[in-house]
Amino acid sequence: MKLIISILTLVLVSGCTSMKHSLFDLGVGIERSRSDLERKEIQIENFNWVYLESTESANKPVVVLLHGFGAEKDNWTRMAKYLSDFRVIAPDLPGHGETNFIATEPYGFDQQSVRLAKFVDALGLKQFHLVGNSMGGGISALYAHRHPSRVKTLTLVDAAGFYGDSPSELEKIIENNEPNPLIVRSKADMERLMSFAMEQVPSMPWPATDVLADRAMEREQANDVIFSQLIQDVEKAKESGGFRYAFEKMAVPTYVIWGEEDRVLDVSSVDKFFQYTPNVQVDILPQVGHAPMLEVPEQTAHLLKEFWRLNQDDAITKNTD
Repeated sequence: MKLIISILTLVLVSGCTSMKHSLFDLGVGIERSRSDLERKEIQIENFNWVYLESTESANKPVVVLLHGFGAEKDNWTRMAKYLSDFRVIAPDLPGHGETNFIATEPYGFDQQSVRLAKFVDALGLKQFHLVGNSMGGGISALYAHRHPSRVKTLTLVDAAGFYGDSPSELEKIIENNEPNPLIVRSKADMERLMSFAMEQVPSMPWPATDVLADRAMEREQANDVIFSQLIQDVEKAKESGGFRYAFEKMAVPTYVIWGEEDRVLDVSSVDKFFQYTPNVQVDILPQVGHAPMLEVPEQTAHLLKEFWRLNQDDAITKNTD
């Protein structure tokens, strides 16, 4: 015990970068353990996918969770604690987190959807619930549109794909050529990002914010490239009504969860889902921003489980590919 106290004191006094990262990784490991998740890797073509998966998952229904732009697999870790009856799989999408970035590769919604198909095939997943946040929502929707028999249910959490009549704060910032709050270029930018993306910022002990800032800054150039490609996709989608072609023909039970205070994708986007998506269920969460799974993880997990329960009979009757 005295040795542990001495080490922690040394870290606090010196602020040693390597020690801060080690301490952060220890904390992340504890969070994963509490949620019964373990880190795994799989090589698929040019990408070494790194992902989290439930440790005891035999015969459990499968849930695949996709993060948003600039985020990573551990965005789902705290919520996964409340999904103990499911086999949770949360990957770092190519170009994000620990999954490698290749500058010459494209990272638009379509390309990532194709890569997702190869990922789930490599894991041998036949049917699963698919959940996507933000960019991950757009990718999820395209996958579900192309592979409806593989997806038991589709949940879109503050998802890209439809764009409301009211522009979001992010859209206004980008239009005015102001600094993008989603890309971290300094330690101060990390706090700005968290406040911008979330209405209820979860508490994170020292040195979490510092380490997250360090790692986000290391990915600055990659994030610039990926965001630029996503914006091009978004502009094209807006001209054609968003991913309307996918949503209006969606043959999968679809659930939309949205934070009412979302500054990244305005809550008015929900109206488009009502207009075009058949049999859609929607819940708008008050006092929540762009990341419900981080801001209100237990509530988000409860909503997901209830949706899956209500649709389990439909899922059982679906044919596999």
